[in-house]
Amino acid sequence: MSSVGILVGRSMPDRVVFLSNRPVKVGEFVMVDAAEGRVLYMVERSETESKLLSTVRDFITAEEAQRASKHNPRDRSYTCLARALGMFRDGWMPATPSIPPEPGSYVYEVDDKLLRAVYRMEGEEWVEVGRLLRRPSVGVAVNLNKVASRHLAILATTGKGKSNLIALIAKRTAEKNGTMVIFDYHAEYSQMKSRKTHYVAPRINPRNLDSEELADLLDVRSSAEKQRSILSNVFRDSQKRENFWEDLRERLSDIVNNEESDSSKAQAASRLLEIIERALSIKGRIFDEKSRTVLESLKKNRINVVDLSEFTEKQAQILLRHFLLEILNDRKNAVLGYDATFTSPVLVAVEEAHVFIPADKGGSECADVVSRVAREGRKFGVGLIIVSQRPNRLDPDVVSQMGSFAISGITHPEDQAFITKSTDFVSEELGVNLPCLNTGEMIFAGQWVKTTTLVLVDKVEEKLIGRDLDAVKQWLEDREATLSSPEDLIRP
Repeated sequence: MSSVGILVGRSMPDRVVFLSNRPVKVGEFVMVDAAEGRVLYMVERSETESKLLSTVRDFITAEEAQRASKHNPRDRSYTCLARALGMFRDGWMPATPSIPPEPGSYVYEVDDKLLRAVYRMEGEEWVEVGRLLRRPSVGVAVNLNKVASRHLAILATTGKGKSNLIALIAKRTAEKNGTMVIFDYHAEYSQMKSRKTHYVAPRINPRNLDSEELADLLDVRSSAEKQRSILSNVFRDSQKRENFWEDLRERLSDIVNNEESDSSKAQAASRLLEIIERALSIKGRIFDEKSRTVLESLKKNRINVVDLSEFTEKQAQILLRHFLLEILNDRKNAVLGYDATFTSPVLVAVEEAHVFIPADKGGSECADVVSRVAREGRKFGVGLIIVSQRPNRLDPDVVSQMGSFAISGITHPEDQAFITKSTDFVSEELGVNLPCLNTGEMIFAGQWVKTTTLVLVDKVEEKLIGRDLDAVKQWLEDREATLSSPEDLIRP
């Protein structure tokens, strides 16, 4: 092993500082011999300093100092902070040493063989999802059992690979014959190519809703109190009728035609009839009077993609609420030995999670159910994956239930602070590097990985939507398609 530096200053059991003989990248691995064995570290902060250039105040002096510094190797210092990942003592142990290494100890580079021993797959529950960012020859595996039982938060800015990671988890889940439900808020998975993908247009029996939920799905304005009051009254009477919509229309028509009705009530009922007709013509397929449960639209041992892209926030929240509640109750039945649709665990992925579980809990129709899944899902085999680009807008109680994290590109200081506060797996030093990560580069932390690390996530070729469009290429293809004659070929 070649030495890369020497420990300086104060060493602690979980972190050390060393001076290096070369520039060191954040995410590199180093090793130190300590009293209890060889300790593996990952560099979380790397600084380069020139004493000659640190105090200059004008350009001419800076040029002179630059020339002097260039020929003086002692002027340049490379200082690194590294955090302990575990120890090699009769094999790999993911444990922090109780005795810190001695200052003055040599710091060594780590070979790929040792890293493979740390990040290797150890059973059917482990699936490979990428490579170590600083060691591309070493694969990184994650534990799907931990996702299913302890939940996962994917927190990254737009374009950093959130949906690609979801598609990759879905692909690996399908390979294990697992069941997954992706709530697709922006139709990013509508062209995911896999024979195990099942696309779901959400359908719900209107009788299973309450009157306020029905009003929201029909697009009745929240401020239209009279319309909502009338709907509530006729809904209760129509709920148990065989022909729900026909009966609802008849009752509203009776109000319109009743000479004893005051004009404002008749007008509100008439307007409500118009709203219902318009809603049924545009979104009528969402309602299914014969459906017993929303679970009928889902398939076991498939990747179910539920398209929520055509709905408003409130409508999507209502649909998510009913799906999650029925999935959780179904899994409870399975665990307790009753008849159930899903006899094995289910992974649930919620895109744009800040829409569904906002920090302001009163701003969502489904926050209580998502929170319940986060608390109870572990016991009944419902794994929750939340995906968001604005962590600070999420309900902190739900985020605190997440046992694993995949993070990238978070630039807003409040979001960075929220992440380091919400999880012990990501330090403040490592969090500062989030904006520096490129597309597909993520910090993996928590129970689904052996140790916190920087990962280059595999690209899922089967997922077509969600990537940046090549506008120029498509424009040129349009031009080529319109060239139909020799004159077109030479015309500028």
